Amino acid sequence: MTQFFLASLLSIFLSLSAIAAESIPVKVTDKGFEPNKIAVTKGKPVSLAVTRTTDKTCATKVTIPDLNVEKELPLNKTVVLNFTPNKTGELRYGCAMKQMVGGVL
Repeated sequence: MTQFFLASLLSIFLSLSAIAAESIPVKVTDKGFEPNKIAVTKGKPVSLAVTRTTDKTCATKVTIPDLNVEKELPLNKTVVLNFTPNKTGELRYGCAMKQMVGGVL
């Protein structure tokens, strides 16, 4: 009985977490991050799929300082950032050079 209950709870949790994440494609071009303004909801999981398409940028990494997120952005490969916004207001993201190139969530 206990194994069935735990397996059912795990199944429900995995189903809900897969459905809940909002996937947002972002490109890094010679113009910067596109789009550079993205609406997200506090408490709702987000999945940013970031693809760098140019070498003419300082954005070879993406950072979200308030969430302690930093990931390398290899050329022409999609990197997924999964997080849940935990506050309202602006959440800045950008290159590793202290937001020379970036955007706002």
